Amino acid sequence: MKRLLPVLAVLFLLGCAGEPKMLQMRDTTLDPAGPEKGLKAFEFPKGVWTGTASTEQASTLAQTFVNSHNMAMREFDQVKENQEKMKGSLQTLSASAQKLEEANQKMMDSAQKNQAAAEKTLLRLEKLSKDQGTGEITFFYPVGVTQIKEGSLEYNRLVQFVDYLARESRGRKVLFVSIGSASAFGPARTNLKLANKRSGYPVQVIDKYLVNVPHEFYKVYGVGDLYSPKGISKKEHQRYQNSRLIAVYETDQVPTLPEEAKTK
Repeated sequence: MKRLLPVLAVLFLLGCAGEPKMLQMRDTTLDPAGPEKGLKAFEFPKGVWTGTASTEQASTLAQTFVNSHNMAMREFDQVKENQEKMKGSLQTLSASAQKLEEANQKMMDSAQKNQAAAEKTLLRLEKLSKDQGTGEITFFYPVGVTQIKEGSLEYNRLVQFVDYLARESRGRKVLFVSIGSASAFGPARTNLKLANKRSGYPVQVIDKYLVNVPHEFYKVYGVGDLYSPKGISKKEHQRYQNSRLIAVYETDQVPTLPEEAKTK
C-alpha cells in the first residue's frame, strides 16, 4: 500500500492591510451540505502576515498546527477503514467498490493537504522555539507503555525541561505542543492508541511542576506509526516509542506564514 500522507483543502483569504486573515480548511468529516459547507475557519490575528505584534499569534500558530494535524490523522484512520471495507466489496460488488474507491481517494487527497498545512505550521513552531531558546524535548517509553516511571532518567529529563521553562518564563505564558508516537511494529490501530496516550501523558507532569506559571497544553492527535520506518529490527523500533514536547512563550514575535500561502 502506498504510504499515505495527510490532506485538507486550505484557502488563505487575503484582506486589506491590517485586517485579520482567515485560514479555511475543508474537513471531510463535516457535511458539505451543512451551514459550514464542510469548512472550518481559523482567524490569524492582525500581524501574522506582516510580522507586526499580536499577543494572540503564538497560540493561534499552535492551535492551527493541532487542528490541521488532528483532522489529517482522523482522515487517515478513515482511509484505512475504508480500504478494509473495499477489500470485501471487491469480491462481490464491483460497482459499490468503485464508489468506495472514489470516496477513499477524496479522503486521501484531503488528508494529504491537511498534513501539508500541519507540517508548514510545525516548522514555524520549531523556529519560534529555537529563536526564544525554549526548545523541545523528546523522551522515550518502553514498548507498549504510555507513562514514564517517576524517578526514572526520562522522567527526570522532562522535569528538568519544565523547571528550565519556569525559571525563564518571567511571567510569560508557556505554550506546549505534544506529539505522541509509536513504532511501525505491530497493529496500526494499537500503535495509534499508544501514540494518543503518550501525547497526553506530559500534562500531569507539567501541571505538577508549573503550578504558579501560566501555561496551556495542545495535545496533538497521535501520529501512530506514520513516521516510523518498517522493515527494521525490534531494537531500532524502540527509538520511535516516544513523545515530543515543543515549548514556546506566548509572544508578539511569531514568524510569518509560508511564502506560498501569501500568493493565494
